[in-house]
Order: sequence, then C-alpha cells, then structure tokens
Amino acid sequence: MRILNTLFNIVAIAYTLTIALVLTAIVTESAIFTSVRTEAQVLVLYKAFAGVGAGLLLVKVVFSSLYAANLRYENHIAQLKVNDLKVELYERRQEFRSNNFRTPIAEERLEVAAV
Repeated sequence: MRILNTLFNIVAIAYTLTIALVLTAIVTESAIFTSVRTEAQVLVLYKAFAGVGAGLLLVKVVFSSLYAANLRYENHIAQLKVNDLKVELYERRQEFRSNNFRTPIAEERLEVAAV
C-alpha cells in the first residue's frame, strides 16, 4: 500500500507541475499537445485538465484513507504482539519466582531429614 501511495504521489506531483507550467504560459498547450490549435480545443483541454484534476483528487482521498486504515491495522497487530510478549514475560517471571521460592523449602526439608 505504501508503494502504491508513493507512486500516486509522484503522478500527482507530475500532473501539478504540468498544469503549473501550462497555466503560467511557460509552456504552450501546442508544445505539449500537438493537436491543440484553436481556442475551442484549448478550452476543451482546460476542461479535461480540470476533470483529470478532480479525479486525481478523489483518488488521492481514497488512497489516503486506505493508507491510514492500513497503518492503524498494522499498529493494532503490533500492539497485540507486544501484549502477547508481555503476557509471556509475566508468566516466565511468575514461574521463575515460584521455582526460586520452592528451592529453599526443599533445602530445609533435606536439612531436617539429615538431622
């Protein structure tokens, strides 16, 4: 998902730069699109730019939402793993403590039996 989001960001930046160059008249429409010759074709081109921009914006919102949901899911899974490790550590500590408390009692019984 991260790769897809990054690729889409690159496409969006390229689109934005192209639009900025065309709108500031640094690059003419006919230099990029050879079939654009009349004012009506330029108007259709700008309408197409606006439609593509709206579509890219909509896709960007969807990708961002999916990416955020994926990050939340990965965070949740990582938190579950951390909780499992905490439980395992707690159980090992309890087992270690119970084994350490039993050892002196067993030694006392051996000493009493030896006397």
